[in-house]
Amino acid sequence: MKVFQATGTLTLESAAQQLTTLPSLAQGELLQVDLSLISAADSSAVALLLHWMRSARKQGGELQFSGVPEGLAGLIRLYEVDALLPIK
Repeated sequence: MKVFQATGTLTLESAAQQLTTLPSLAQGELLQVDLSLISAADSSAVALLLHWMRSARKQGGELQFSGVPEGLAGLIRLYEVDALLPIK
């Protein structure tokens, strides 16, 4: 399993720049995305995580999110996408 450490902010201002930061995955590979160093997040972060999930699946891989800040976890629950985003 590979680990990807996301850092900085996941907000409207930075989301577009973050779209391509996820590393490529091999078929069947699991990537743990550690969000513990995210300093700020808004609803754009939820859209970004969903985009990363779709991208990983298109490559044949899977994502698992860890270290999700409480504010972001609250947005994920608010938008009712917690079943779509595997959070550890």
